[in-house]
Amino acid sequence: MTDRDSGFARTARRLDLIALASGHITAWLILPMVLSLTYEVVSRYVFNAPTEWAYDMTFMLYGSFFMLGAAYTLQRKGHVRTDLLYIGWSPRRQAATDLACYLVMFLPFVGVFVFTGWGYFEKAWTNNETFVSSSWRPITWPFRLAMPLAGVLLLIQGLSECLKCLHTLRAGEWPVPAPVPEVDA
Repeated sequence: MTDRDSGFARTARRLDLIALASGHITAWLILPMVLSLTYEVVSRYVFNAPTEWAYDMTFMLYGSFFMLGAAYTLQRKGHVRTDLLYIGWSPRRQAATDLACYLVMFLPFVGVFVFTGWGYFEKAWTNNETFVSSSWRPITWPFRLAMPLAGVLLLIQGLSECLKCLHTLRAGEWPVPAPVPEVDA
């Protein structure tokens, strides 16, 4: 069986496009984060006029950047793993191990993360919650929304990874990965 014959592999490649797109979109969060940090440094050290908002903006953007980039990192195989034994295993044994780990540990954890994250977001939205640790007191719901959104993206990518494992269990080889679309800067 070739990669093209597998509906599992074709569906996984389509799902991978979601992680790739979200990763490229999330990467743009670096710009406002760096700009706000630069503004703070210049304001503080050149004009002796620190801002009230720059630290909070950087904190929220970096947290969102970190969470929303997780599905992209999973798709690109960028998370930490120990390959000492795994690398020598056959593709089928790797796939069986990965599938078991996704089903028993990853997907249930991410499901709880989505559920809990949605609760945090919903509470922040309905109560018009602000960060009380800041004199600026920014609203928290955009930052809290990043949690369930990141969880949904991870669930989609986890499903894609499970489909790749199922393909490998049938075909004996890992599917061809989705091509990474070029990003125009």
